[in-house]
Amino acid sequence: MAKYIERLKNKIKIKKFDSKQPVGAWIFVLILNMVGFAGYFYLKINHIQLGS
Repeated sequence: MAKYIERLKNKIKIKKFDSKQPVGAWIFVLILNMVGFAGYFYLKINHIQLGS
């Protein structure tokens, strides 16, 4: 049981970001997600339905 708890802790633990990762790509992804959510809420507020 102790090994199971240790493995679970290791999976849940937040890892440090690799400094070699491109920060610009992460910023682009976050902005793209925010634009997507903003568009979703805009469509919902104006009662616009896409598709059938």
